[in-house]
Amino acid sequence: MEERELLVKDLVLTFRTQIKRKRSTIQPIVKHYIPLNEFYVLKVLFEHNQRMTVSEISNKLQVATSHITGVSDRLIKKGLITRERSTTDRRIVYVTMTDKGIELTKEMKQVLYECFDEKFEDFTNEELEDFIYLLKKIKLEKT
Repeated sequence: MEERELLVKDLVLTFRTQIKRKRSTIQPIVKHYIPLNEFYVLKVLFEHNQRMTVSEISNKLQVATSHITGVSDRLIKKGLITRERSTTDRRIVYVTMTDKGIELTKEMKQVLYECFDEKFEDFTNEELEDFIYLLKKIKLEKT
């Protein structure tokens, strides 16, 4: 096996391991607030001006629309989002964050930022810049 092939395999394995570690790091922090899948929906809404269709959210998270519908039901019961039909096309359903949802998302994002800031404390600013550059260079777009 060529050196590059070995390096790429090692990189993929390391990347997968780090993704799993990220989830296992986030899970215990987030569960004090809401389940992780609910947080991801709030985070997507927050980053896209707090209003999207269910299908837009499912596309962003790469999950089934039915999954987002179920998560949305739970978030509505918690008062974190509302759901409304389009006035021009009744088939379109918009999900909008409530003030309570916005505040919770801001708080959770801050807690997670502090957690990851601690994880990267041994990195210099230059190393962080290099790391960001390299991550952005990876071509992982959906094909």
